[in-house]
Amino acid sequence: MKNIRYLLILSLFCCAFSSLDAQKFFRLKGDFSIKAKADNGKSQLTIGKFYYDRNFKKLVYINTFPKKESWVSIDTSVYHIVNNKVIDRQSAPPIAEFSIFHLALNSQLSNYGFKNTVLKIEKVERQGDMVITTWAPPEKAAKLFGKIKTSTKNNKLFGIVFLDTEGKVLKKQFFNNYKNLNGLEFPQEVVDIAYVKGKENYQVTTYKNIVIDDLTEGNIYNYSVPGGK
Repeated sequence: MKNIRYLLILSLFCCAFSSLDAQKFFRLKGDFSIKAKADNGKSQLTIGKFYYDRNFKKLVYINTFPKKESWVSIDTSVYHIVNNKVIDRQSAPPIAEFSIFHLALNSQLSNYGFKNTVLKIEKVERQGDMVITTWAPPEKAAKLFGKIKTSTKNNKLFGIVFLDTEGKVLKKQFFNNYKNLNGLEFPQEVVDIAYVKGKENYQVTTYKNIVIDDLTEGNIYNYSVPGGK
């Protein structure tokens, strides 16, 4: 729970101070699959489609396997929808605005959106063909979360490491197999490794058949939650 609370606080803190640049790209959709393996050895596979429009700021997952359901992130809520009925609503940070979809559409993925926050660059170093940047929180927030390290290769985000206030690794992410979509660079594989009580929770998300600025399926991009938004 400690590292989950840490990441929630970090997301809220960074989103609150981020700013957007005007870009020509505004929509992304495609197929996704998530392969997750917990520290107990159990594996899970989820397959479906994702939709995101940076103007609506609604992140929509239409899952087809292992069961038909939808997950919709709007503002600070995540809705679980089955058969057009909301069966669960959870409070969360503004996930959509801090997703790789939003960052990519706003040309902020290379620095994970940190450039336009109160995080400060503490150190920049080169290791082979990678540039490692250490981001530090302001003094008033140093007791809430630790430093963050990002690595870029060929001006593309390669990895990110979240540290706690004691310098221990909470989570790692790796961004692989970038595809150029008319000038928009997007990773087709994201590897997440979270550390919980010294054990690893491993997850690999793959994206394919990615389409930008599609003008169809507007009702999905601007998903209307049954009985809600």
